[in-house]
Amino acid sequence: MTAEARQDIATHGSVSERIYLGLRQEIMHCEIAPGATLDAASIAHRYEVSKTPVRDAMQKLAADGLVTILPRSGYRVAPITFQAVHEILDLRAAIGPHAARQAARYATPAEVALLRQIVSEYAAPLDIGAMQQVARRFHIAIARCSRNKRVVALSENLFDELERLLRFAIDFTVKTGEHSDEHTALVDAIEAGDGDRAAAIEADHIGHSREFLIERLMTLGYLSQSEIKLGNAARSGSE
Repeated sequence: MTAEARQDIATHGSVSERIYLGLRQEIMHCEIAPGATLDAASIAHRYEVSKTPVRDAMQKLAADGLVTILPRSGYRVAPITFQAVHEILDLRAAIGPHAARQAARYATPAEVALLRQIVSEYAAPLDIGAMQQVARRFHIAIARCSRNKRVVALSENLFDELERLLRFAIDFTVKTGEHSDEHTALVDAIEAGDGDRAAAIEADHIGHSREFLIERLMTLGYLSQSEIKLGNAARSGSE
């Protein structure tokens, strides 16, 4: 392979990655709405590139579960469905308490100090976007304390997807001290090495968050009661 050919591949890859990262951020921040249709030609024009790197970027977004590939170079942003919400929250409920229990076993004093420092950030006035980033850092820090790299990777992916749901479900009014008490209690349990208590606190926190999120999505019209009943019935039938 010639040096020129290698340069073409490298350039193409960097362009595709730039498009992928740009569109992914817009989808995760709901700047591109769930269910919206995307056109490859329009995206190529916007980025001033050919359709080839756009198609590569869309393949990566499809692998992430963020878009569906349609016939004739069209793409649709993944909608918010009961199944998607259930899968995200179900995994969160499975992984979070496990990570908390393992963190109580393995966390070092330095890691506990980091958790307390993150919790202290809730005292400042935060909008939901900033608050979600603090929550993401806090729970991923707990996952890292579990000494399980796969738990960390799954937690990172789940919080990416949760951000998209939260931006639809919660307003952006500035709040202070949200969740700081329960997070402090969780850190206390981790520091004490009480895995059962840490797991119970995290499970309770996730359960309340789940109920609130589903209720908000229903109120805003992104989920219907009938859809949830059908989804629950489908889940029960497969168990």
